[in-house]
Amino acid sequence: MKIYQTYVLLTALSGMLALSSCKDTIDIVPVENNTSGNFYTSELEIKQAAIGIYARLGRNGTNTDFATDYFWLASENRSDLLYLAAETSAQNDQLDLRKYLITANSGTVSGIFSRLYQIIKEANNLLSHSKDGEYMRYRAEARFLRAYAYSELARSFGPVALVTQPIENREAIVLPRAPLTEIYAQIVDDLTFAAANLEKTYSGAEAGRIGSLAANALLGQVYLTMAGYPLNDASAYARAEAVFAGIITDVSNRFSPVYANIFTLANENKYDLFSIQFASGFSNTGSSLPGYITSSASSGSPFPEWTFSSYSLQGQDVRVDTALIKEMKQSGDLRFAASIDTGYYNAVLTPGNANTRVFVLKNIVTKFLEKDNTNTSIKSWNDFPRNFPILRDADVYLSYAEALIQNGKGGLAKTYVDQIRQRAGLSLLTGSPTMADIKRERKLEFIGEGRRYFDLVRWGETEAVNTLSAFTTHYHATTNGQLPTRRDLLLPIPQNELKTRNNWEQNPNY
Repeated sequence: MKIYQTYVLLTALSGMLALSSCKDTIDIVPVENNTSGNFYTSELEIKQAAIGIYARLGRNGTNTDFATDYFWLASENRSDLLYLAAETSAQNDQLDLRKYLITANSGTVSGIFSRLYQIIKEANNLLSHSKDGEYMRYRAEARFLRAYAYSELARSFGPVALVTQPIENREAIVLPRAPLTEIYAQIVDDLTFAAANLEKTYSGAEAGRIGSLAANALLGQVYLTMAGYPLNDASAYARAEAVFAGIITDVSNRFSPVYANIFTLANENKYDLFSIQFASGFSNTGSSLPGYITSSASSGSPFPEWTFSSYSLQGQDVRVDTALIKEMKQSGDLRFAASIDTGYYNAVLTPGNANTRVFVLKNIVTKFLEKDNTNTSIKSWNDFPRNFPILRDADVYLSYAEALIQNGKGGLAKTYVDQIRQRAGLSLLTGSPTMADIKRERKLEFIGEGRRYFDLVRWGETEAVNTLSAFTTHYHATTNGQLPTRRDLLLPIPQNELKTRNNWEQNPNY
């Protein structure tokens, strides 16, 4: 399923949370003129509202989508996978995030915060305008998406306002930052409800919609997050294990035997559990992520053999860690060719120019770039068709294995780690897997998918800061940035949010 909706971007938390019962509009094409008082009156309208929540993860009426802003710019970009080869005058937020210089005035950070609360607001609207026992599938989808939004807010911003029903502006601005324990309790409750009221997966025209496998996979991931920094609730490992044990057989039926097949248009929604849906050729429905592969001039194609002629790039000159490249090449890891290219020709091969065109050497993530310069359905740099996976087969395999290891059952984890390694063309483990094995496989499995930064954080403050500091020292010692500290394990609360309230303190050292 591809979700084609256009929405107005709202920027302040208070505005996003408020619902005036007679005046506020719900922006759902093609019925954007309906008010909350006369919308939600039929199953069709409830379904439209549910689809509208999904659409907030897409372009959302802006130039960039949630995956680009959050998983690439604010996550992968800050990890030990990518480094700045050179700086450009474009995308200063991306530069500041990479150099640990981001401030509360960042437009990217503010947009992430706002977008997640848009999801919460619209989920609350749907739930408040439908009765428990009615439209249970759509209510379950809304609760899943609300839980997902809160899970990302919690791990990126720490304590935030907890809202589970529509409220007025004046109520929103006095809300305190709820403790993480309360936020996670709500997340768990929402995901448990979603898992109990959805089919395992959906197919056909509804492929891409949330199912119970996705709800349980996210629930298990949340438990692993709770078990790590900063909550350090070790009891959550047992809960994670139990959740993953209940779905591992069904997930194995969606396990791709070939890693490269996961990232093709032909196999979208076949192997993943929860993805942001994109499509080319429609207004505001394409992915902007490929536009941030590396820097280029503002016009003309930097990858002429791969992309159509008017393609251009928007980001800094970001490249993949050379030590990681060397390791993957030496081991023959099949994930390398499926995720990364070492360069590209600066011109299309034509008679007479074979000796004049140049191969530009750059190790760049191309996992989500559609390499087809004849594809005329792609209309611009932010109109690429590839879905972005938030949860897929390997998330469950490696997360289940991690929970088993943490619970003293490493022997049971071996089969799942081995399947990941075998798919990558690597030898099977000779003994029971350790956390070092999990950390290595997660690092290589999810290149470009925004997992690494959050993994480092949950594995511990000291490990995260030391790993990121060593990487920064190696690559960015002369780029006028700063070494990461405990401060950088969270993003700052946007300044435009602090201006509207006097009962919130900024995250430490911002």
